[in-house]
Amino acid sequence: MTLVLATGRNDPILARQPERLLVEGFRHWLNGYATGSIDCWELGWALYARELGPRDARRLLAELSFWVRETRDAASRPLGCFPYGSCWLCRDECLALSLVAAAQHGDRDALRAAAGHLADGGPTEPLEGAAAAFAEALQSVHQQLLPVPSAVIDTVARHAPMTRFN
Repeated sequence: MTLVLATGRNDPILARQPERLLVEGFRHWLNGYATGSIDCWELGWALYARELGPRDARRLLAELSFWVRETRDAASRPLGCFPYGSCWLCRDECLALSLVAAAQHGDRDALRAAAGHLADGGPTEPLEGAAAAFAEALQSVHQQLLPVPSAVIDTVARHAPMTRFN
């Protein structure tokens, strides 16, 4: 399934640096938690430092780590993600990206929709707070995510966890 970006073009979402950094960071941190290997986090650090410089990477990774931990804690099931560098997004990656984009754009409906789908009916306040902190950190280093309407979030949430989106 292809998602049309807010720009009206059908470009790959991960061609944009803000979306790519968020999704790749999500993948690295989820894999680090799943495997218990610091190597996953080191690769994430290397990506952020290479693209943003060490100073900005340090700030973002602190908020990324907190956000991924809160997202994992809020979910009632293990979260899915594709391998590093994949050009596809799975449902959970789309929802996670949508959550932070909604926080960045002040879209309460989209924020609640994405958080609700990730938390599967559980409490969403900690997840929303962590997303807002990460959204602000991204914004502070000029990484503006594209908005994702709540209708798109609801459509994505109806798919199987490892459905491929581009």
